[in-house]
Amino acid sequence: MSINLRGDCWMVSRMLCLVLLVPGIVFSQNLSSKLSQKADFIPTTNSPKDALIEVAQHYKLPMGIEWIYAPNQARPTLLIEAQPTVRGMIDMILRHTPGYVFEIKNGVISISNYSIAENPRNFLNLRIGEYNASKVNVFGAESLLRIAIGRRLHPERYLGGTNGGYGYGVPRQDGLDVNSISFSGTNLTVRDVLNAIVRENGNSLWIVELRASKMMKDEPFFAQRAYGSDVQTQFTWQIIPLVIR
Repeated sequence: MSINLRGDCWMVSRMLCLVLLVPGIVFSQNLSSKLSQKADFIPTTNSPKDALIEVAQHYKLPMGIEWIYAPNQARPTLLIEAQPTVRGMIDMILRHTPGYVFEIKNGVISISNYSIAENPRNFLNLRIGEYNASKVNVFGAESLLRIAIGRRLHPERYLGGTNGGYGYGVPRQDGLDVNSISFSGTNLTVRDVLNAIVRENGNSLWIVELRASKMMKDEPFFAQRAYGSDVQTQFTWQIIPLVIR
């Protein structure tokens, strides 16, 4: 009897794993199909970062971009060969920015620079204990992520629970307010959560611009591009819609 029970538990565990894996597999298959089609669009900008965003928006590609912020960096003219695939076009854009790599992770295109991608000072590698989102929109998912980061780094600040909230303009035409995000996990990196947010939302990409020569104030992480301030105390990322409906 106990042998059968163990066998049943093993089967249930395996089935649960398959259920968790199927969405990522399906998203990856759909993404591979989009990447293999012939490109019918050429980016209008010479900025490789902005060209990636244009490509993602045109082909509706969920994407996560980890970029090294360099405001004075020269912008070479992008040279796009005739009739590349969408994947080939992304590869050609990245040739103008040595050090950047492109891979697919659980249904999201991940762009990163190998020099800082795995660096412990890159806050995207920070692991949070637990994350749970149930039928929330992008803004709710972001708020949950900020709370999870705060609990991980400064648990003493959350002994009495949390307060506050988040706001956003309504009505919206970018789909970021659609309550389509439901996923949970433990020991996830910030990168994992951002990838899941844009994948589940279905109409967005995320970007973080890291300033590897500067550190955050009071945190052991590289600063990020902080809009409107040079002293950074909050973690900063952008979630950009793919289509404005």
